[in-house]
Order: sequence, then C-alpha cells, then structure tokens
Amino acid sequence: FQVTLTFQKIIHFSDWVVGHAHLVMFGVFSMWIMGMMTYLFPRIMGRPWASRRLCEWHYWASTLGIIVMAADLILLGLFQGWSWAALEPWDNSVDFSFPFWVLRAAAGLFMFFGILAFLTNIYLTAKGGTSESTSPAAAPATT
Repeated sequence: FQVTLTFQKIIHFSDWVVGHAHLVMFGVFSMWIMGMMTYLFPRIMGRPWASRRLCEWHYWASTLGIIVMAADLILLGLFQGWSWAALEPWDNSVDFSFPFWVLRAAAGLFMFFGILAFLTNIYLTAKGGTSESTSPAAAPATT
C-alpha cells in the first residue's frame, strides 16, 4: 500500500520512510543475523555464553529500541505528511517533530546498548570467560 499514489503523497520525504527502513534493516535482517549468531556462536566456540544476563539485555534492549523507533518514526511520518498536505509552514513540521526525534534518539540508544551487550558477550565468550551457569541446560547441545 505504500506505493499507491494517494498514500505516497503523504509519506514521501517524511520520517515514515526512515522508520520503515529501520524496521526492515534492524528489526528484521539484523535481528535474524543476531539470532543465528546467538544460536551458533556458543556451539562453534564449544562453550556456553559467558553471560546469560548479557544475552537477555541484548535481546530486550534491541527489541524495545526497534519497536519504539519504528512506531515513533512511522507515526511522525504520517503527521509530517498531513502537515505538508495541508500546506502548513515548514517550521511547524520541524517544531512538532522535535519531541519525536528525541524519542527516536532514546530508542537508538537502547538499540546501541543492546548491540554493545551482544558484542561484549561475544568477546567474553570467545576469550573463555566463565559461565554464570554450569547447569547442563546452559551447555551447547551436541549434534
């Protein structure tokens, strides 16, 4: 529906495009890759993750960050498009966009810290740090 002329008139050049791009690239493809790495990395290294807590922080910070960012930018894009369609002055759209941009920055920080937790856990696991759990469930499955 994004390619229909009626809708494209509203969202073209708005933050909708940015929100949609982040949702696709981070929310889909990056999360797929990180999910595969979460499964495969400890099996390749032959040891469990150094920190389950970092795994959980990575997942939840990244997930919350992309949901908030995408929703924020998609909604803002609609508001911007309707403002421009009503031929309101450009300054108005910038003024009401600012709080959305602050929320986008906060969401981006969540995504950043999620990835930082993931990379830290990869480093600690590769280095051979001790696992927080020594239970059999934490050990990599034998295949």
